[in-house]
Amino acid sequence: MKTRQRLTRWLAALLGAAAVLVVPTPASAATTLVYATFKGDAQADEELWLYQSTNGGTSYSVLADTNFHGPTGVLRDPSILKHNGRYYIAYTVQSWTTNSTYFNVASSTNLTTWTNVASIPSGIANTRFTWAPEFSVEGGTVRIITSVAATTCANCFRPYVYTAQNTALTSWSGPAQMWGLGTNHIDTYVVKSGSTWHAFTKDETSKYIEHWTTTAGLTTGWINRGRLWSSGYEGPSLVRLDDGSWRIYVDRYSTGGGIYTATSTDLTTWTGLSPVSCSGCRHGTAIPK
Repeated sequence: MKTRQRLTRWLAALLGAAAVLVVPTPASAATTLVYATFKGDAQADEELWLYQSTNGGTSYSVLADTNFHGPTGVLRDPSILKHNGRYYIAYTVQSWTTNSTYFNVASSTNLTTWTNVASIPSGIANTRFTWAPEFSVEGGTVRIITSVAATTCANCFRPYVYTAQNTALTSWSGPAQMWGLGTNHIDTYVVKSGSTWHAFTKDETSKYIEHWTTTAGLTTGWINRGRLWSSGYEGPSLVRLDDGSWRIYVDRYSTGGGIYTATSTDLTTWTGLSPVSCSGCRHGTAIPK
């Protein structure tokens, strides 16, 4: 009987200890990001550079100087995408002072060796510039939003949507204008959250980054939600972090230069901008590696 009582007390003590045992939840690792960029207006700098961040995107180190500059010898404003097991970039093919009537798409399996797979004409009469193609993915549909200006009017950059027609991203339809977003907007980057599309774009007249939204689809119903931060920034791009928050990057092309970043949990309220450690980086985009 005494042995049974001691065993009972021992089991009760053991179960009591187990009841208060707390197993710590493993800390969530910071999102590892790859940032695709170019370095400047000199021809030697107009090629694809890749950087990597292991702290969620506040500082970057060089991953690769790919020496890829496309068929024209000029690569600017690269937008990077991981799709069907490959990496893709869409990019501007001429400097900002040289006419361009199309943009390019290239692919890679290893981030270092790149091959051009498509040249997509603007499809706009009298095109003067075709700038800053930005990937936008919704479900299984891959789109590119590109800023196009014509020779027939001043201050008339407009964003147009081009849609992939195959999984290899070698065939594209378009253009479809983003009606309502206004004229003279460049560097338009779009993400979707819930039933709302959010566009972040630079007003080329005021030099401010603006936030626009629509629930009617990419090509209609856009409403201006206001300016962000101060003037003098361009090239907005966004990336979703592991914790569900959003990080935006902007290129401070004015005095001081460099890439700056802010974060948001709802795409509407943003922290202040802070500089990113990414030596020489310009307008580009980041994705989880």
